[in-house]
Amino acid sequence: MTAKKPIILCVDDEKIILDSLQEQILNRLGERFECEVAQGGEEALELIDELRQDNYDIAVIISDQLMPGMKGDRFLIAAHQKVPEAYKILLTGQATLDAVRNAINHARLYRYVMKPWQEDDLMLTIEEAAEAYLQKIRLQLYTRLLRDINHLTQKLSGEREINRLIEKYFESLADTVGFASAKITVEYPQQRISLQAVANAITAYTKKVQVQMVDAYADPERAESIRQEIMEAINRALLEESPTLLVAPIRLQHGGKELGHVVLERSEAGDFLREQREVQNTLQTLTSQLAISLENAVLYRTILEQKKELEDSIVYAQRIQRALMPNIELVQYHFPESFILYLPKAVVSGDFYWFAEQFVGEENYLYLAAVDCTGHGVPGAFMSVLVSNALSYAVNTLEITDAVAILETVDLEVRNRLQRQAQGEAIKDGAELVLVQLNKPQGTLTVASAKRPFIYYSEGQRYEIAATPRAIADDPALFGNVTFKGHVLTPKPGDTFYLFSDGYADQEGAVRRRFGTRRFYELLDEIHKLPLAQQQRILEQRFREWKQDAEQTDDILVIGLRYTP
Repeated sequence: MTAKKPIILCVDDEKIILDSLQEQILNRLGERFECEVAQGGEEALELIDELRQDNYDIAVIISDQLMPGMKGDRFLIAAHQKVPEAYKILLTGQATLDAVRNAINHARLYRYVMKPWQEDDLMLTIEEAAEAYLQKIRLQLYTRLLRDINHLTQKLSGEREINRLIEKYFESLADTVGFASAKITVEYPQQRISLQAVANAITAYTKKVQVQMVDAYADPERAESIRQEIMEAINRALLEESPTLLVAPIRLQHGGKELGHVVLERSEAGDFLREQREVQNTLQTLTSQLAISLENAVLYRTILEQKKELEDSIVYAQRIQRALMPNIELVQYHFPESFILYLPKAVVSGDFYWFAEQFVGEENYLYLAAVDCTGHGVPGAFMSVLVSNALSYAVNTLEITDAVAILETVDLEVRNRLQRQAQGEAIKDGAELVLVQLNKPQGTLTVASAKRPFIYYSEGQRYEIAATPRAIADDPALFGNVTFKGHVLTPKPGDTFYLFSDGYADQEGAVRRRFGTRRFYELLDEIHKLPLAQQQRILEQRFREWKQDAEQTDDILVIGLRYTP
């Protein structure tokens, strides 16, 4: 923004002297300073207040010493209280040494000049004082400008939406460089960006701007018109070297490729407190940050697009994973009193439940499994597909009816598939699961586990079938000669059974440690007699209360069912 010219204030009780001083000062310094006059100290102090209210800076005060009412030294001391930054000059032919000392000590007197003065000597003194004032103000402005530029570059660097980035760039230019109008063109064909924008200052001295964005793909004629105006302005700036016209390229950091240009039209050529080079450097600094931020915004947009593609793929993977799992309604059709609490940590899960009904000869079996694959999210979901397919292969294709043999088959199938991919590396993926088989005609329940325990309640008493210390696809060096084992139960009506992964017990609280197996078992003790639907609600409620705002630690799977012949 163009600054108002600083004021040189002349104070004397003789009008002819004031007129002479004003004429001499304007002839010599009028391009950079205004000159105001006052006849006497009281009038000058009132004028200072008015000028400050109008946001004028007072650079130099020149005062006569012998004036009616208020002497020059007393006036300069009073003026110093109002404008301490101004340089003070005392004009006198009869000033006492005490008056000069008083002005030096209490008004920071810059010079005193004896009457009659030589015009060149006085003007040189005034010019030196005025330039000293400008240098001090420029230093202050430059320090403030550096701080503002640092703040504004951070403001630009944090913006990822391209249209808003351009708006912030114009706002930053208005805050630092100032302009009457500005135009910008940005061409980024690889990213299908062809953007033109026009900004106008609302008034001559405002920092508020109105910005109009034009997308060349949506409005090619208007965009081409702005582009041509920018090219004409660039040529005019090169040919005419117009001081009111500023141009800067928008150049990428890598490879130096130009994305476009910005053109600023300033309302006046002169900014009396800033050099043209400084203004141009400020423009270039902000434009360089714009180029960096554009690159970041484009990269961010690319990442968002890739993220959306990935999320869409994961959502589709979720549909596939859910398709591999039976509908809960199907499970509850065969086990009317049952529930499945299934809370994946991510969109897809390493935990899953599996169900099958098998007819072999005259036998009819129902199978239900709770499976916890290595990892969670996408890696766990891939493992879940392997294990689910292996379970279905063992039961539906091979028609194996022995629960232990089913686990051995699943272990072999998963191991073989992983070994093909591992190519000699140790297998670190696998699954923990508990499988129950209900022989409907005989009313027997067989439990086979791979590193997962099985809990059931009969006549109010809790029983646990300990986990076999061997997982699906486990490294033989870890489990040695351990084999899967089956446990045959003859359930009574009302007996309640629980299959679960370790996710519930492993959940960490917001301010406490993990929920823990002991606390989980105590919760089952508390609720096992309740209706199954109510049990599910309580389990989920207690989980939310424990977790609060903490991140979910793992996938959650708890299956409960009550035996009804």
